[in-house]
Amino acid sequence: MASARAFLCKDQLQCLICLDVFTDPVSTPCGHNFCMTCLREFWCRTLHYQCPVCKEEFVICPDLHVNAFISELVNQFLNQLPSKPKKVLCDSCTEKKVEALKSCLHCGLSFCSSHLIPHKTKAKLIRHKLMEPVENLENYICQKHERPLELFCRDCQTCVCEFCTDRDHMTHNTVPIEEKSEVMKNCLGPIKAEAQQMIQERLEMIADIKHSVELNKKITEKADLVKIFKALKICILRSQAELPKIMEEKQNAVERQAEEFIKDLEQEITELKWRKTELEQLLHTEDHLHLLQN
Repeated sequence: MASARAFLCKDQLQCLICLDVFTDPVSTPCGHNFCMTCLREFWCRTLHYQCPVCKEEFVICPDLHVNAFISELVNQFLNQLPSKPKKVLCDSCTEKKVEALKSCLHCGLSFCSSHLIPHKTKAKLIRHKLMEPVENLENYICQKHERPLELFCRDCQTCVCEFCTDRDHMTHNTVPIEEKSEVMKNCLGPIKAEAQQMIQERLEMIADIKHSVELNKKITEKADLVKIFKALKICILRSQAELPKIMEEKQNAVERQAEEFIKDLEQEITELKWRKTELEQLLHTEDHLHLLQN
């Protein structure tokens, strides 16, 4: 169940006041965590020192220090987020580079609005295939024929150019990549729904485990072990001192097992959330070739 890669989840690093990832996380004496600024503003509004979660009150203002451990987890989480795509610059600009508006698969270059004008006015260039600007144009061009990858070969399950169908893929079943991309998007919808269902099931399992651990803890705390064993025979009384320790060890073992299981489930939920996010990006992408290659 445990994944080879452990991802941090935003829900685990979320301030319960601003509902965003911690900024300068601090911990209250009762063990709850908040952004330092959020907690101070909360206390300013309420005029007394109280935990926003469990409502425990503090006689004096707790001395707040940034929790170094949680702060490091936040940094790791932010570092594992996908970076924003880089801006693609115009290849024709000679002085100050301007952001490209389109990329041309035939020219193998990206153009800003000014340098794109010939592709809209000259007859030969109008026939060129334009797409949203991308940095790695070579991935969209057939390395063998230096032509745009415009077709998808169903027999070989790969993208090909028009020249490929004249030789290596002459007898193969090929379709435009746009058509194949739409088919793939239709397939991704149910997969995304399945991922969401798996996330929900695991969240419910975590809630059940936490409830069971808490219930078991309350039962252990309420049991009046001393009164019970005072009424028993002397041989049982000898074991009276050892029983709380045994019960505590048993409770600790249950909690450890529950924590490990929850950790595994949370890791799986995180990976499913990432999978769901990637699926959503693929569902909305207009870059058909990128979708098929991934």
